[in-house]
Amino acid sequence: MVSKSDAAQTPVKTDQEILQNSMLEDDPNSNTILTCSRGKEASDDSGRTTDEKRPRWGPPYKGAQELAKLYSSVIVYFVSNIYTMVKYSTDYQHLMKILVTVGTAVQLYVKFFVAIKRGFEFKEFTESVEQVLLVPFQCGSPKEVAVLQRTGRVMWFIFRLLAISFSCSGFVFGLYPLYAYYANDTVMPLFLHELPYYDWSTTGGYVVNMLFQVNIYTLGVVGATYSDVLFILCALYSMAHADIFILHLHELEEILNDPAFSENDNSAMDIKWKQCMYDHQQSVKFFNTVDDLFNVVTLVHVGMGLFSICDGMLLVALTDWYAAYFFLLIIFFQLTLYFLIGHYVELKVDEMYDTINSVPWYKLPVSNQKEFVFLLSRQQYPLTLIIYGFAPLNFTTYMTVLRGLYQFFVIIMRYVS
Repeated sequence: MVSKSDAAQTPVKTDQEILQNSMLEDDPNSNTILTCSRGKEASDDSGRTTDEKRPRWGPPYKGAQELAKLYSSVIVYFVSNIYTMVKYSTDYQHLMKILVTVGTAVQLYVKFFVAIKRGFEFKEFTESVEQVLLVPFQCGSPKEVAVLQRTGRVMWFIFRLLAISFSCSGFVFGLYPLYAYYANDTVMPLFLHELPYYDWSTTGGYVVNMLFQVNIYTLGVVGATYSDVLFILCALYSMAHADIFILHLHELEEILNDPAFSENDNSAMDIKWKQCMYDHQQSVKFFNTVDDLFNVVTLVHVGMGLFSICDGMLLVALTDWYAAYFFLLIIFFQLTLYFLIGHYVELKVDEMYDTINSVPWYKLPVSNQKEFVFLLSRQQYPLTLIIYGFAPLNFTTYMTVLRGLYQFFVIIMRYVS
């Protein structure tokens, strides 16, 4: 234990010392800090004076090391899949069982790469949501607070649903080795891809393969949960800001329809109008930013999701591997959720435009009527989530996808029969 005398003699660090030994926010991977020297000073963009860099307190380059570990696990996974596919190249059903998880792995790798590549843009967007939406309106009017509370409840429910569904998929896959052992007296791993030079027919090889597969599955569940939650969170809070904008438009409409409203004394109307113009700019910015950040993610998610669903349909039709049923259900649920979010974004934008059109603009002063034209002209450009320019992420595209999957399943069943 530290005595009171020792504690009293411990020097207290000043704010300058703490600042000098802090990691830069814009340098998360190299983990360096800036230090000051007497007599020579140079200032950087963060406002600190420095002339050299040295490792921060704690393990140097720890962020880069953790990133390398994560990348190495993913690389080993793809190498093991390629090795297993070459080894069982003549067994087509075994190849399909291997490929059933590749689609999910590819989309998770792309989502992870996009998150690393555009991390500062994601950080900037979330900070903008906090400053523009959460801070101003969390203590606002009852209707504004109700919008934020409703969005939070929906987000929490979706997070629980995703976490439970992805976790249950591992439980079902984990039952397959037990089923194979007690029903067929065979030893099977969690997934069917094998590590090179570690044959799972041996005890040591089986343990190594199982440990690696459990590690990969854990990373996959965490990555899938948080990548989908990030997309849904950004979309939901963009729709929440659109709800705030619609709410303010209704308040402006009430002011304009009030018999006591007079153009000679329009201070309340002028304040509300400026707020609506600002809300409209931010809502458009939010939706455009979400579309820009996630266009590659949605393309890979839909493409790899369709690949996994088609592979799962083949396994259901040609084999008795019961784990394919639940995996097919999870992938289908995940694909549906993305299209559902895109559909609700489209409905919210339509509601926003309908509310703009319902405003009695002719009661506005002439100067404000000219500004109202900007709101109308913005409606000429589509404001929706796009699958990287190929198709809108909405219900119409979803029905087209379902129609194609149904035709594919009919062809499979005719071939099997």
